[in-house]
Amino acid sequence: MNKTIDQLEIEKFSKISYDWWNLDGKFGTLHKINPIRVKFMLDLIFSKKQIDIYAKSPLAKLRVLDIGCGGGLSSEPFAKLGAHVCGVDADKNAIKVAQKHAKNENLKIDYKNCSIEDMSVKQDGKFDIILILELLEHIDDTNHFLSIALKYLKKNGVIFVSTINKNTKSMILAKFAAEYILNWVPRGTHEWNKFITPSNLSLMMERHGLSEILRAGIVFDPIKLKWKKSTDVSVNYITSFSR
Repeated sequence: MNKTIDQLEIEKFSKISYDWWNLDGKFGTLHKINPIRVKFMLDLIFSKKQIDIYAKSPLAKLRVLDIGCGGGLSSEPFAKLGAHVCGVDADKNAIKVAQKHAKNENLKIDYKNCSIEDMSVKQDGKFDIILILELLEHIDDTNHFLSIALKYLKKNGVIFVSTINKNTKSMILAKFAAEYILNWVPRGTHEWNKFITPSNLSLMMERHGLSEILRAGIVFDPIKLKWKKSTDVSVNYITSFSR
């Protein structure tokens, strides 16, 4: 039995996968926060790996695994910088959309319609960077999922996780307001009981031998009507870990 995916979650997202690259569509909020996530990740990678950001293909020596890649919103920025990207998603419709968009962008990305349990370190190798973005809040057994995912991380690799904090504020804003009032995401997208606090996530990572590097919040500025990076991690946050 595959424990790293929830079939009901896959079916739910599969129905709207056609809309992955519609900037004003059902994944519109992801398009708005994605540049913030990508900058956070690249800034840390360039610093930690001492990479020349002005090189023609600065990430050419790095292998990136994007788990739960969806339509490829985060896979493509890394591929454009020269990284060897493998995008994995259990939703076959999302993978088809990702493959088509990458082809149109003339990008070589290895997309796989499978779960990480269907992969093997022997066949697929290990990666310098692993992305787990807006995925943990759709996983039933987070610790088991991480135990599988971390097998693919190189010794000095970095893993990035963006997800939703678990508290009363996140229930009100990320669940009810975002889904039923503001219509930022489709109704039924999230289950509050699957949210995870930064401290619990860090404890899980520590059990697997990883330490947290850097953490930031992603918040909506009601005055400027735009998303921005923040020290406030009470709702949406992105963090990073390494051995």
